Amino acid sequence: MAKVAIDTSALLALANPRDQYHDRAVRLASRFASEGGRWIGTALVLAELHGHLLHRRGPEPARNVVSSLLHDPAFEWVDASAALLREAIASWLAKYKDQRFSLTDAVTFEIMRRERVAIAFAFDSDFATAGFELLV
Repeated sequence: MAKVAIDTSALLALANPRDQYHDRAVRLASRFASEGGRWIGTALVLAELHGHLLHRRGPEPARNVVSSLLHDPAFEWVDASAALLREAIASWLAKYKDQRFSLTDAVTFEIMRRERVAIAFAFDSDFATAGFELLV
């Protein structure tokens, strides 16, 4: 298990002890880290996380969490270029017209496809719907 994609839902669960998935998220993340795994995510995931934390905790904690994640060597953060956004829209949002995938999820799906990452750390069914496995 070299790389696993990380979703905003997993980061929020890790950051909030009152989140319904917090204990499970901590357990999964700890096990994955002990196995030497690395997370891969997009700048859009960080933007979503920052927005949630900004409204729940305020500007300083939101900034500190995102800055900490950017500097953590266990994470690989991928920029969301216009070309990547276009490909995500064409390959995922257009292909799955009946699904309510967010643009952030679609970009993560495209990164997973490009990087040959089969597993995501997430707490929603969108990744499974798109054909990926969830970290268990």
